[in-house]
Amino acid sequence: MMSQLNAGAAVGTGVLVGGLSRDFADSTVLTGHGHDMGELKFALSGVMVVASTDGYWVVPPGRALWLAPNVRHKVRMLGKVQLRSVFINPDVFPGFPTDSRMLSVSPLFREVITAMAITPVRAKPCRRTLLLIDLLLEEVNGYSDLPLHLPVPRDHRLARICSHIQEHLDDMTTLQEWSRDLGYDQRTLHRLFVRELGMSFIQWRQQAKLLTALEWLAEGRQVLSIALDLGYQTQSAFTAMFRKNLGITPSDFVKLSQGDGV
Repeated sequence: MMSQLNAGAAVGTGVLVGGLSRDFADSTVLTGHGHDMGELKFALSGVMVVASTDGYWVVPPGRALWLAPNVRHKVRMLGKVQLRSVFINPDVFPGFPTDSRMLSVSPLFREVITAMAITPVRAKPCRRTLLLIDLLLEEVNGYSDLPLHLPVPRDHRLARICSHIQEHLDDMTTLQEWSRDLGYDQRTLHRLFVRELGMSFIQWRQQAKLLTALEWLAEGRQVLSIALDLGYQTQSAFTAMFRKNLGITPSDFVKLSQGDGV
């Protein structure tokens, strides 16, 4: 495993900003950890699967994940992942998001992250670093949250439904059927989904399918097999859902995850 680990990776007391530039082999797992600093994760190639107390993300190339301070998380690498991370002390550099979110990465954003990831750490950041931080802040706040996040339910009723969905992704049980089986009013369950997870039951289930599809594609599974295992009747129906949510086809996503352009 080839790697370059900057001093900023050891994000300790007094560190204002730090970088991490490191390559990881397929299936590498970084066990649960958190930071007092905010962290921007970006992969030049490969796919990261991030499970955290804020939810679950699949992070392909072309996307960056902003993790708010003190969010414990675990990362699993799919393919060779060229990780570039930037750590920011939000107390010193205000204006970064207070919540974790997925972001689109423009060519400029990519270059700023890459430059920051290899910037040496000093007791007092130099003018160049401060300018890069200002530009990074503009890029982070210039893009809306992307639909590649699966929030984790805390309500026991939602947890039961969501766990079943993730274990049986081809199951098409409706919310009305769930309400009958659990003995709760359908409108009550709908309100719980919207209030706690920020989306409807149908939206959460589709999001679970989409993120699982990203993982399976990165692992090399065939598109038709994925479509059928997710409960789609045809490959074209699955591809249409995929394109609607991500703006690219499954085959385009595979090329991106391997570091190729589309």
